[in-house]
Amino acid sequence: MKGITHMKLHLFVTAAIAATALAAPAFAAEPVGSIGLSASHTELEVGPIDAEGDGFTLDGSVAFQASPNWTVTLTGAAVSSDDSLGDDTAFAGNAALTYAGSDWRAGPFVAVGEASDETLWAVGGVAQKYIGDVTLSGAVGFGQVDGIDADLFGARGEVRYFVSDNFRINGGFGLTQISGTGDADLWTTSVGGEYQFAGTPWSVFGGFDHTDSDDLDLTADTVKLGVRLGFGGDLKTRDRSGADVGGAASLFGILQ
Repeated sequence: MKGITHMKLHLFVTAAIAATALAAPAFAAEPVGSIGLSASHTELEVGPIDAEGDGFTLDGSVAFQASPNWTVTLTGAAVSSDDSLGDDTAFAGNAALTYAGSDWRAGPFVAVGEASDETLWAVGGVAQKYIGDVTLSGAVGFGQVDGIDADLFGARGEVRYFVSDNFRINGGFGLTQISGTGDADLWTTSVGGEYQFAGTPWSVFGGFDHTDSDDLDLTADTVKLGVRLGFGGDLKTRDRSGADVGGAASLFGILQ
């Protein structure tokens, strides 16, 4: 139980390969992506136990075209956290290959993450539908955690509305099922937004996540604020290019 709850606290965030953004120009003349730095605060209740913690996350993503319709997206992050359950550093990376139609995008992803000395492997699929200034985004996937013999299934949907090309608000809902030494369902709702300053590559973003599980008698609330350096275009361009397709990040929190 301690492994699952400790993992969940830190799987809100994590990390790995923001350096992929620096390597992208070797593959494409005009990659699109971003590098972000954020701070978060989590309040966790597990039965009669209350805990809270703070974290700092460095994350990055880059998307480049492998062909006129196929896009490769690499995402990574690293987090350092300090909470009532102890200190931890976590890492993760995600790679997706998507095919883009006239107003949609879909494809598979693979991911690996490490938190609390446990390793998570995940595979699945992502999809996006573009309707004017709205992006409908979804993901499903399966994962396995080594060391605690746990299998994961995740499904998530999100709506992103672009008030302008430089201003986005979003909301999502997801389910993570854990099976193995103990079975549990975790439900997560989230809201957030990002604003890019006109004429600059800099943006500020924030969000709020709420997770609860009757099986684990667990609730967790996380608030995050950060700053991001984008390249290749504005927020809407980044969204439609495939740089924000997600993957294991949106399912299990390993890149949040």
